[in-house]
Amino acid sequence: MFKKILEQLRWKKLARQLRKPTGAMGLEVARRMNINNEFLYNFTLDEMMIRYNQHILEIGFGNGKFFYKHFDFATNLRVTGIDISDDMLAAARENNRELIRDRQLELVKSASNSMPFPKNCFDAIFSINVAYFWKDPQEHLCEIARVLKPGGRLYTTIRSTESLSRMPFSQYGFTSYTEQEWKLFCHLNDLSFIRCSLVVEPDLPGAEFTGIRSLCLVAEKIKL
Repeated sequence: MFKKILEQLRWKKLARQLRKPTGAMGLEVARRMNINNEFLYNFTLDEMMIRYNQHILEIGFGNGKFFYKHFDFATNLRVTGIDISDDMLAAARENNRELIRDRQLELVKSASNSMPFPKNCFDAIFSINVAYFWKDPQEHLCEIARVLKPGGRLYTTIRSTESLSRMPFSQYGFTSYTEQEWKLFCHLNDLSFIRCSLVVEPDLPGAEFTGIRSLCLVAEKIKL
């Protein structure tokens, strides 16, 4: 019984750090997320088909290790990132000093349901393993639709309901979504659902969870 309680505490603590990495443990969790999420980052950027002169927003960038990847796809980009963790903001600024200095990257502390940006300013917005933490996804999608340009696209990459359910930490504050549920949320917030791309993540050496299936859910802001 005591062992089970300790396991539960372990998963709860990890769940809190995945939501908002903080302190020394948060920095370590962010490092591990880089390893676990790099495949999904590359997958999502491929789905986005980044083009010349776009303004892109990432929601929940962690320690910002992969911002440089955007600039392999196109030139004259502007990239903005938002995160709610002060520690991740500091780490990302340290990891991206040159991009920030050259005004190619801007990092802002903000939640995605209340962003300090004018309407119609981003060509593309994406998040990876973030949407689980939104208490009311409609709040976030409404705000995302506000700052997206008409015809701009939202790319939401999450793990499938079945895959997430196999991860013990997911029972502490995570909400999974099916393709049909996400379609409905998009419809209610002026976003036209475009497609769902499914991928099976490669198993990492020593991985605790294998055969993980993830989705990239793509929606477009309706042109009025």
